[in-house]
Amino acid sequence: MNLIFVLLSQIIAFPAQPNIKLEVVGQASVTPNLAIFAPHENENVVNDYVSQKVTKYGGVFVILRQNKERWIRFNIDPFEVKIDPNRIFTESGRHKNIIKHNPKLRTNTYVFHRAMLLSKRLAKLITHTMGNTDSSPIWLAIHNNTHGYRGDNKQGRGDISIQLYQQKLANNATFIKAVSQQYGDEDDLFFVTQQQDFNTLQQNGWNVVLQHPQVGVNPEEDNGSLSMYAQKLGIRYINIEAERSTYNFGEDHLIKQQQMVDFVFNQLLDIKD
Repeated sequence: MNLIFVLLSQIIAFPAQPNIKLEVVGQASVTPNLAIFAPHENENVVNDYVSQKVTKYGGVFVILRQNKERWIRFNIDPFEVKIDPNRIFTESGRHKNIIKHNPKLRTNTYVFHRAMLLSKRLAKLITHTMGNTDSSPIWLAIHNNTHGYRGDNKQGRGDISIQLYQQKLANNATFIKAVSQQYGDEDDLFFVTQQQDFNTLQQNGWNVVLQHPQVGVNPEEDNGSLSMYAQKLGIRYINIEAERSTYNFGEDHLIKQQQMVDFVFNQLLDIKD
């Protein structure tokens, strides 16, 4: 880790459970009003590169940390409640999230309600650290996935793929408006909320998915994700997603994801030297 990165990063502990932390590079600002979030600690292929970009060009990069894994675990004595930290940004999403990952936990218990409260507070801490939502911010998300997808007849193990998104759209998935598959690896793709970003990425040969605007108003589509929350608030959102090595299965697509980050900065955001 370079010296500049060390000097410009800080740690913010979650007050209700200090072993949950936000590592923050840069700071929220108006120009550029750019916030980048990495919700899953084990999806970190391009994080150092993103930190360098933020250090150089401005904005804030927020990395959620706890146990170097995908999940966040709330300690609610005598239980541990597991959540997906990318499903905590709405009340309905938090409710579904806790039920999904803790199927034996009853919803009428203190532990469930405490987990709901902690999820809400953590989401608020994250979005507050990302900056003011009232001044036309741009939100980027950094994600990595596992090679292929389950059921692809090619021994795939992941659940994210441009081919899988195409299948979902063909099967009338209502959270997707459009999918464009180009010539790159199926696991390297963008997921966006604005038509213009979709058009630009498509025209430049990138795999890209456009979230349907109804996600922001249809309760049935409310999964609590940052992309859904951004749609609800009218915030421009771009997810930069690429393959990683998972227990030596697949490969880290570092160079490709760096190129994707560069394209977003240089072409979509017009942030250049």
